[in-house]
Amino acid sequence: MASYNRASAFFLVAFLFVVASTPLAHGQVITLRGLTVNGSLCCTPSGNCPGQGVSGVPVSLNCTIVGVGARVLGSGVTNVNGSFNITVPAITGLILGLPMLPCVVTVQLPLSPIVCPVLNATTGILAATVNSVGTVLTSTLGVVQAATIGLFVNARV
Repeated sequence: MASYNRASAFFLVAFLFVVASTPLAHGQVITLRGLTVNGSLCCTPSGNCPGQGVSGVPVSLNCTIVGVGARVLGSGVTNVNGSFNITVPAITGLILGLPMLPCVVTVQLPLSPIVCPVLNATTGILAATVNSVGTVLTSTLGVVQAATIGLFVNARV
């Protein structure tokens, strides 16, 4: 009878070990391999949409890295609709997984009068916060944090 109790106890301990070491679906830890940010720039006084999209405009992703400070992590150019997508790999010190990320997307002003006359007379930098919208699986990086931008504001310098 003693060997039966030992076998049962061993099985119970092994079962509990497996259950405790397997992450639950709700609290599962996911390693994020990068960040992808989508947004749009429109030819309006604020640069915010709705409005006519502005094409061919350089856009930068600037993030605060723990222990380092603010850095440009990536850049892109708006397409014919004014949309952009910037994807960067994970970097040590960049804290991912938060609802609001320590990043901003910036656009240098003024823009060409041919591209957007409204934003030609304005100087400074348009800056928008980066907000998480979940995660997405990419073919190149794996699971990355998906984000979109908030409203642009003019940070005159």
